[in-house]
Amino acid sequence: MTQAASPIIQAPPDYRGRTLCYYHPNGRGTGSAVRFEPRLNRNGNDRYNCFFVEWARQKDRTSTTSPDAFARFDWEGKITVKLGFLDLCELLTVLEGRATAVGANGKGLYHATEQGNTLITFAHQAERKNYLFAVSRKLNGDAEPQRISIALSKIETTGLRHVLQMGLFFVTFPGLLQGSQ
Repeated sequence: MTQAASPIIQAPPDYRGRTLCYYHPNGRGTGSAVRFEPRLNRNGNDRYNCFFVEWARQKDRTSTTSPDAFARFDWEGKITVKLGFLDLCELLTVLEGRATAVGANGKGLYHATEQGNTLITFAHQAERKNYLFAVSRKLNGDAEPQRISIALSKIETTGLRHVLQMGLFFVTFPGLLQGSQ
């Protein structure tokens, strides 16, 4: 007795939950985290073709004596920016050692929206042997800007460089992701 082959059911691609996160808590409660999420043609009506980057502050102090004490981050109070093709190229130029910082004269990337202004800093700090990745956002009506920064190691940025290089390809040619003509 032979069985008929069952039809293959292919689910549509699930692009949710595809993030690269770096968490840097400390015992003082002043740590931070950064999260990179590619948004690559999720569907025909949602054509972002960029990376969203989110920074969050550490919410509380962590205990160094309790193995069950994990740092928590304020993702509700996060700062989010959208990085397009040229923004990603700026980051990669620094990661590849062809510039020490992003932006004109290394002064950062400036994004203006109807809600306010954002300055993104990404710089190689040779003396500290790391990379500073920071954001400063001032919304209309705010007295002071909100600032969050994180220092990424050379090891962390090696992985980040590869993720951004691959992501840049699909940001540029999103149709290849869906297998369209």
